Amino acid sequence: MKKDIPDDLESRIIKELKNGLMSVSTLADRLGVRRDFLAGYLECLRHQGKLEKLEVGKAYVYRIK
Repeated sequence: MKKDIPDDLESRIIKELKNGLMSVSTLADRLGVRRDFLAGYLECLRHQGKLEKLEVGKAYVYRIK
């Protein structure tokens, strides 16, 4: 079975977000993963208390908590 989730995805997300707020689309482009998959993954990290989700205009952005 092919594994589509990189082993270091969480650490790569945290590294990107250390530079500031970022949208799901921007993060997905930088990390090379599908946007819909990443949105769910980010929500899991948010529920674990690792990220915050903010509404900026019509978009949602994430940052490290």
